[in-house]
Amino acid sequence: MDMPIEQLLSPIIKNRQNGNTPALLKDSNDIIVIEKIKQQKYDVLSGKISPAEVDLVRPEIVDSWLRSYRDGLDLFKIHKAPTLNSHDFKALLKENDLLIRIADSYIRQLKNMLYNIDCIIVLTDAKGIILRVLEGKNNRINEENYMRPGAIWTEKTVGTCSHSLCLLLESPIQICGPEHYCESFNYTTVSSAPIFDPNHNLLGTLSIASADFYNQNEHTLGFAVSMAWAIQNELRAAGNDEFFYATLESYQEGVITINKNGYITKANKLALNYFSFNDSELQGSKIEDVLGYQPAINAVLETGKPVLDAQIYILKTGNLKLELRSVQPVKNKDGLIIGCVINIVKSNKPKKVINQYKNEETRFTFNDIIATSPLMIRTIEMTKKFAQINTNILLEGESGTGKELFAQAIHNEKRPEGPFIAVNCAAIPSNLIESELFGYEGGAFTGAERSGRLGKIELANGGTLFLDEIGDMPAELQPVLLRVLEERKIMRIGGSKYIPIDFNLVAATNKDLLEMVSNNEFREDLYYRLAVFKASIPPLRERGPDIIRLAKNFINVTAEKLQIEVPYLGENASNVLIRYHWPGNVRQLENAMFYAVNMAQEGIIQIDDLPTEIKGFYHSEHSMDENKIPGGQVKADANLSIREMEKIAIIKALQQTKNNVSEAAKILGFSKTTMYRKIKEYNIDAPVRIKNC
Repeated sequence: MDMPIEQLLSPIIKNRQNGNTPALLKDSNDIIVIEKIKQQKYDVLSGKISPAEVDLVRPEIVDSWLRSYRDGLDLFKIHKAPTLNSHDFKALLKENDLLIRIADSYIRQLKNMLYNIDCIIVLTDAKGIILRVLEGKNNRINEENYMRPGAIWTEKTVGTCSHSLCLLLESPIQICGPEHYCESFNYTTVSSAPIFDPNHNLLGTLSIASADFYNQNEHTLGFAVSMAWAIQNELRAAGNDEFFYATLESYQEGVITINKNGYITKANKLALNYFSFNDSELQGSKIEDVLGYQPAINAVLETGKPVLDAQIYILKTGNLKLELRSVQPVKNKDGLIIGCVINIVKSNKPKKVINQYKNEETRFTFNDIIATSPLMIRTIEMTKKFAQINTNILLEGESGTGKELFAQAIHNEKRPEGPFIAVNCAAIPSNLIESELFGYEGGAFTGAERSGRLGKIELANGGTLFLDEIGDMPAELQPVLLRVLEERKIMRIGGSKYIPIDFNLVAATNKDLLEMVSNNEFREDLYYRLAVFKASIPPLRERGPDIIRLAKNFINVTAEKLQIEVPYLGENASNVLIRYHWPGNVRQLENAMFYAVNMAQEGIIQIDDLPTEIKGFYHSEHSMDENKIPGGQVKADANLSIREMEKIAIIKALQQTKNNVSEAAKILGFSKTTMYRKIKEYNIDAPVRIKNC
């Protein structure tokens, strides 16, 4: 804090500090000052006076008024701050765990100091989201202004307020009554102080809020500042201790420590000499700006798995070649990752890249796949046998059937300690997929990173490469991939040497690759190289009893995320789920159960709680005349097969829409192409124009 605390006080509070003024005159003077400030606020917002003519409040307050007005906030309306959902708020609490744990004791101490004052104490993060609220003897201010954990209090959501300005200015501040933008704050007074981490990065704010200015004075702001400083000092001690010991263990090599966001917090003398920086120049820099893009460092920050003896060539600085020897995570006492220790050494060796991290997202094994239907059980058993053999596997199945789940299970069966690298061939622009797969050397093309970049195939070394939507791979890349599969080596774009690699390939598609081969849309030799072993994952509609087991699993998972009691899946709703055709397969079922859990009333999921397309199917099916159905006498009873029920539903949908295929498809949740195909497949006699599909 560079300014004296007097300059940070509200002018209304300073007016009350005048000891020579009798109490009755103070009250009347307060009212006069408040009304004058209100009038100046109205005048500057309406353009009657310029900001420079506002002389009763600080310029930063006026600037905030104008920003709030430009953001469209109503001056006379109560603006309740939006609130994070429980899942996001839990993640936020975890992210700010160290700050909260240290601040909690000081907040309680501050409450004891202010026990006889009507106030609340508020802790926020660096974005103004409330992390903690401790209420005093009277919570009237909280009832009026809804200051709750998870609420997003910023200038854009509630207008000018103390802690939002504290964050913007990175300075303590006190705001009283009409200095707030919104009239609803009345006489509310708040004193706020910023909290910084050891690198002087803003972490959040500590505020003391009162329902009126009679409960605050200059000492209130002093309390907030003192407690914020105490929290900062403990944060600094905690951070320095953990990094200090990690640095000592590695003192014979160049050592750089970074925080969890990738910013450099410390470097030893040897590391500083490597880069010709002094300590102040290096601290606060992004590690990528110094070492270039390093997947190993990012992986350690994400997974907590160390990279040891990697000998990864990173850059040449002057006449000196450097290697990234190891990256070790630094964790706090609760096991949360708070940064990394990076060891760097001089190198005279040729480049060598070794991937020694594992993707933590590969959590699924064959035991995690829910299956009771004989067809699915056979598929799992067959694929599990394939996984034991070191060869390529092709997974076929409609969208949403769980091809990536099978790919992860194969990986964890065969190479659980290696990396799992997934690439969606349909999601990467065709002009970028080559560099994504094979990587490139520094300066290989305009816009390339100076240190180059490893490709996905190289990152999969020692593990599994999962190529999803392989049918969408550009034709010009198919022979290149074929050569990689045959020779097990790659060359980066702009490179001059082949790099040997060892990976297990799992490819997946929702297309008929053999048909694409016959249409010259996919290389025949690549197809047979990919499909050494081929597994077809059945669609959900063919899995019978699995539908309800999966539905209940998704219901449990959703309820746990929302922290609510698990709702019961009603019998009628279960019957509808079994009879529905599930064009989107397991992914659609998962989304449907998420929707149903949120819509359920009184702890039971009924038919009306299901998504529109499923309810539409149910009502279409049950509104039929059970005895008179065009195309034949078919009675819709429980003995019908799924195919018969689907045929009936299609006929009824066409009936309802006067043979409008597009509308009928929407009712049933089909695409138009699928609808034409099924009309042809079931030989439905309807005056509909059938296109060749």
